[in-house]
Amino acid sequence: MSQKNTLFNYFVSPARKNNDLGSPKTTPDTNKDMKTPKSKLKSPSTPRSNKVTPTSLSVNKKKSSKVSEKAFEICDVVWSKLHGYPWWPSLVCNHPKLLKHVKGDSIHVQFFDDPPTRAWVKKAFIEPYKNSADKMAPNRDAAKWKNAASEADKALEMSVEARKKLIVAFSDQDGSEDDASMDVDTDDEAVLNSSGSSANDADKENQEAPPLKKLLLDADDSEDDYKPVHDDLNDASDSASSGVNSADEAFSGEEPEDSPVKRKKKSKSDQAVKKQKLTSGKPVVVLPRPSLAKETVSKPIENKNEGFQNDWAHLKYEFLKPHKIRDGNRRSPEDPEYNARTVYVPEDFKKNLSPGMKQWWDIKAQNFDCVLFFKVGKFYELYHMDAVTGVNELGLIYMKGEFAHSGFPEISYARFSSALVEKGFKVARVEQTETPDMMAERLKGAFRATKFDKVVKREVCQITTKGTRTFSVIDGEAQEASSRYLLALIEKELDSNRSSYGVCFIDTSIGVFNIGQFSDDKFSSQLRMLIAHNPPVQVLYLKKSITDRTQQLLNSVLTNVLKEPLSKSEFWPADKTLMKLAEGDYFPKKETGGVGWPEGLKQFLSDADSVGLSPRDEYSLAVSALGAVIWYLQKCLLEHQLLAMGQFELYVPSSSSDSSKAPVKEIMPKHMILDGITLKNLDVLECPGGQEGALLYHLDCCSTKFGKRLLRQWICSPLCNIESIKSRQEAISDLRDNSSVVKEVREKLSQLPDLERLLTSIHAQGNAVRSKTHPDSRAIFYEDQVYSKRKIQNFIATLNGFRSSMEIIGLFQDDNVEITSKLLFQCVNTPDRDGGRFPKIEESLNFFYSAFDHETATKEGRIVPSAGVDPEYDNILEEVERVNDELQKYLEEQRKYFGCKVTYIGTDKKRFQLEVPEAAARKAGNDYELQSQRKGFKRFATSKSKDLLAQLIQAEERKKSVLQDLSRRVFEQFSSKYELWSEVIKCLSVLDVLLSLAVYAENAGGNLCIPKFEMVENGHKPFVKIKDGRHPSIICAKGYVSNDTMIGCEDSDEISSSLIMVTGPNMGGKSTLMRQLGLLTIMAHIGCHIPADECVLTPVDRIFTRIGASDDIMAGESTFFVELSETSAILRKASKHSLVLVDELGRGTSTHDGTAIASATVKELVRLGCRTLFSTHYHSLVDDFKNSPDITMRHMACMVEEDSEDPTQETVTFLYKFEAGACPKSYGFNAARLGGIPSFITSRAYVKAKEIEQESHARKLFSSVCSSADLSSIIAQIKSL
Repeated sequence: MSQKNTLFNYFVSPARKNNDLGSPKTTPDTNKDMKTPKSKLKSPSTPRSNKVTPTSLSVNKKKSSKVSEKAFEICDVVWSKLHGYPWWPSLVCNHPKLLKHVKGDSIHVQFFDDPPTRAWVKKAFIEPYKNSADKMAPNRDAAKWKNAASEADKALEMSVEARKKLIVAFSDQDGSEDDASMDVDTDDEAVLNSSGSSANDADKENQEAPPLKKLLLDADDSEDDYKPVHDDLNDASDSASSGVNSADEAFSGEEPEDSPVKRKKKSKSDQAVKKQKLTSGKPVVVLPRPSLAKETVSKPIENKNEGFQNDWAHLKYEFLKPHKIRDGNRRSPEDPEYNARTVYVPEDFKKNLSPGMKQWWDIKAQNFDCVLFFKVGKFYELYHMDAVTGVNELGLIYMKGEFAHSGFPEISYARFSSALVEKGFKVARVEQTETPDMMAERLKGAFRATKFDKVVKREVCQITTKGTRTFSVIDGEAQEASSRYLLALIEKELDSNRSSYGVCFIDTSIGVFNIGQFSDDKFSSQLRMLIAHNPPVQVLYLKKSITDRTQQLLNSVLTNVLKEPLSKSEFWPADKTLMKLAEGDYFPKKETGGVGWPEGLKQFLSDADSVGLSPRDEYSLAVSALGAVIWYLQKCLLEHQLLAMGQFELYVPSSSSDSSKAPVKEIMPKHMILDGITLKNLDVLECPGGQEGALLYHLDCCSTKFGKRLLRQWICSPLCNIESIKSRQEAISDLRDNSSVVKEVREKLSQLPDLERLLTSIHAQGNAVRSKTHPDSRAIFYEDQVYSKRKIQNFIATLNGFRSSMEIIGLFQDDNVEITSKLLFQCVNTPDRDGGRFPKIEESLNFFYSAFDHETATKEGRIVPSAGVDPEYDNILEEVERVNDELQKYLEEQRKYFGCKVTYIGTDKKRFQLEVPEAAARKAGNDYELQSQRKGFKRFATSKSKDLLAQLIQAEERKKSVLQDLSRRVFEQFSSKYELWSEVIKCLSVLDVLLSLAVYAENAGGNLCIPKFEMVENGHKPFVKIKDGRHPSIICAKGYVSNDTMIGCEDSDEISSSLIMVTGPNMGGKSTLMRQLGLLTIMAHIGCHIPADECVLTPVDRIFTRIGASDDIMAGESTFFVELSETSAILRKASKHSLVLVDELGRGTSTHDGTAIASATVKELVRLGCRTLFSTHYHSLVDDFKNSPDITMRHMACMVEEDSEDPTQETVTFLYKFEAGACPKSYGFNAARLGGIPSFITSRAYVKAKEIEQESHARKLFSSVCSSADLSSIIAQIKSL
């Protein structure tokens, strides 16, 4: 059934939580007659709900707090998002019946679309709409999205009254289908009775049989929910429970032996209802018969019903009980070699199962840690513990029976698998790799086939985890741009303070293996930096080989990351890894045979081994880590498609790579080092208070996903080379000077799909070895036509994306566009123009554009090549044409022979029979074999006609075979130019990031400047000079106070020292000033224009931070220990080119100890000569260093007003200005008052503070008496007390 492609296609009406249902509903009865081989399953004593819960919510979750009525107002323009679908411009509006826009934790919105549609959307997935550049256009229906965004932009400029006219007034007649056609609701009110009233109202009027209705959608991409409802609502519900495919005769009829459960026979009413659904051209509203409703009406299952939930069959199996469970090798959990990924299932148990259920247990035994999506017909079924997971985590519903059982349609795989994987589960997709006919043929040749052979074959086709997502046509599109790394880690302890690590990490959706080995200190600084720059979502490590400190690091830093220990047989050593690669046919030499090692992998191979089966000594751990990743990808059935790409890169940590690779004459490394602590303390990538506070959030105006990934790399690894920085600055200036072109270029970039990920997907689809050996090549997909169309659509989208890239580059060839930047020139010019790096792809693109009819291919889901594209196909066409010509010549000969009209007749294998009039048939000789006859005519076949027919049939079979594999070969041919396409993406990525920084500069507001870098000359020291600098994340805040920050400036006597001691009142802005300096320095090294009037500095090799106070409970580290650990890293690794930001060191311990440690640290930082901001509330430090020529005193200014006689009630006004000199006190009582401390407490504290202050002053005076000879001054001080 076709359906108009509107925005409603994106938002399938979600189901509801079981525990939210308030009225009785009919019970699913599709598994009424399910059986195990030995006993018929009984219906559960507790009735069950037929309602489907949302895929993104667990039925165990509690309702979130209600949304405030003031959260969003009527007619607000917003971005709205439903789970699994793109952000869409929307307008807040009242529900047409409820007459309110807030219900629970949801907001009612009208989507900008034609025609308009509505939905209740969770508040968490609604954001204020600023402009269309906030979000990226989805790959699907990008044009509709752009039109919607354009309408939203116009609405944003309208008054509220004008926007009200945009809200569509739905009539009562329109509302009779209740929001199903115009509105996607998220709770019970979406289910109405036939009169249009709510289900709750219907219950009041008719408690016996509430007439429910469902809106059924039938579209290729509708991802219709798995909804087994009433007996007369069996729209494929019988196949849901049995695997019977109603669309295929082979899957209908008798009970299939391959099904883990038994099907029931459909009644005539079932067939009538189904026929009505399949033949109608409109959405079908089906009402249950009152008699059935009376019999089946029941209350929904409540998760708190422990008596029911704890009565499942799998909970009673002895071999699954905790004290008896064993792995596949019968080892108990206490055994050091216990493998939790497998489970032992007794053979005696399996003998009593049906063939299908035995097949399920065989697969489950080898994948016990996975949730099996077990294909039966057109549905994925979940059994036993997997079904419980499906109900609890995905909101599926239980089918009737003693054992837990649930499921969903094949087309919904992407949605449900994604939801489970994001929750940390592993999903194993099990496909049927045999049809019943194929099974029958197999059984014919089998010797003594048992009942367990009478089941269609099934195989695990893919195991998906957080770290192994590839986003194929079955998996769906990636919603996020960020990379998701799978990291393998192996450690070799060098001594008690040092370790050597081998690492390999990969984003499986892109396919680049990053391999490295490095030595690290006892704090694992290098490893922490790797994790911060390339955050993994899953970690593999060798069991019982990593040290306690590394284990503690993984548990504390990667708290929510999947961590999986591997045994020695799974974590391959280096030599075994290379042997497996050599034997795996991953890198074949087409010309000479053997192994064609990729260039990126050769650097890890020993020069002494010509065969390439030995690693370099310095990379043995790294290659072993690669082996662990390969083993895991092999288990997930992904290794061939990723390894065959041959993308291997050496990973070297910034802090070690630069020092080892840089020439001796260079003072600065290539990249600034930003460790995980600095990225966190400066809120570079994330901010605890919301993403709006992070630097990345403000700089990220990228239009493409691959551009967003590159921008993150730039921010994590800023440049130190002045020439490279200037090149970026010039490029950004050029783009700002050509604003008209920038707008058009960004518009075209925003329409590009994620070309980087699509390249990897196309490579997998074109891999010849995978197409022959991978289980997916044998899988029987009910939605195969849909997937084939998606492959073609993605391929055409990729071609269109690269063609758009040529148009983008063409925009810069206009005579009115002036480019002075070498970097920008390289990105937008081809090699035939001096210095251009954008590849010439026009010829290659034209080949693929002319290779086949795109419109026909998209419609039919297969590629029919044009002439000259595929030699084999062309040869077959020539053969067919030759045979047809011979057949035509032979027909002419027969006409002459018989002397009358002779024609060909027949079909298929009986084609080309000679139909001869009966009067002339007497001339037929012995070679003419009579086939059939009709009145007045006889039909003959001759040896020649049979021979020609055989040749034609053979050619047609070859043609069919070639067409079946042609799409793959086209993809393979496209992927063979991977380096060409990859270079295009690199140029576009750089251009997109430069445009993003240019857009930030245009929209930042206030004055911006281009930082000027100077080299440190002999005899001079590093410095930084910023005038009227502003925090990049809050520059638009009203009344924000800008500040000058100057350190080490020799042209100023006041601030020539390298260390600035910062004092000031609590909450006065000291930490903000430090973060501001750090972020502006990072931005300057990225090449960005920064929010300041002037910025001059020498390059910074590393930024160190010691800001904030927090403990690390997972690592067992106290607040003070964390402080000292961060300080230790500063003192060990800082150079004179570093920037150090220390905020209130020593507050985690006693005043005396803290002061002493802070004082010693200040002295060491002065000795190192690094640029430092050191804030403190220890005023004794100020007294100690106020006369030091190497330290400058500055403070955050404030104004104090004493409005009452109580000194604790003084009013402190923060001026947020960075002024010269030290602040006399910290005004802690003001902070106490603002924090709500009772006044009697602060008054008592003030008295105590005065006592302590006098005692301290007296001790100082006594010390002075003992050390001073000037008695007159001492006497004067005593009198002043």
